[in-house]
Amino acid sequence: MNQAKTTKARMSCAGVVAALAAGLVVFTSGAMAQNKLGDLVTEGGFDWIIGAWTATTGEGDKIDVTYKWELDKHMLSVHLKWPNYEYRGMIFYVPAEDKITQVGVDNRGGNGKGLWDADGSKAVHKYEHTDAEGQTNKMGMVHSRVNDDTMKVEVYEISGDGTLGQSPAMTTEYKRQKEQTPQKAQGKAGEAMKSIAEQEAETMKIAESKVLR
Repeated sequence: MNQAKTTKARMSCAGVVAALAAGLVVFTSGAMAQNKLGDLVTEGGFDWIIGAWTATTGEGDKIDVTYKWELDKHMLSVHLKWPNYEYRGMIFYVPAEDKITQVGVDNRGGNGKGLWDADGSKAVHKYEHTDAEGQTNKMGMVHSRVNDDTMKVEVYEISGDGTLGQSPAMTTEYKRQKEQTPQKAQGKAGEAMKSIAEQEAETMKIAESKVLR
């Protein structure tokens, strides 16, 4: 009898724990939904940075950078390319630290980490890069929207206390790349199919005329 009561008590405790765990999951899920990176980007007015951008340096080198939403807007993927250099990274929000973080690697064996913050209408990325030999370099990149199709990026040196230099060491202007819409692609495919069909019909007419002769 006592054993039965003990077993029942243990089952009741297990049920309470399970219920609490379920409640915790629901509560946590709700908090995570409110802390989505996509929501923070939209609230800050920085949706304009999403997309593919291209620029040309003073030496004539082409730079391509793409910011793309992933994982239901919980992460931004970053893809940077210029001659002999390629970088891939991801940007995500860490609720426990209330920070927007970026990490990434490049094709030269380097890696980096950094933090994003807002300075008015500007998106500021403070970044620390470590190359394959272990040398570390810190820089700050300030992203500004000029218009719908133009972005300005200013690169600053970072002092020991983490503040940006007084003037940028380099300024680059990026232009938004126009993406081809699926409708246009389908239109071209449709035109090609139509041309093939017309050629086949013409061939059939010629063949029929020869048979009738």
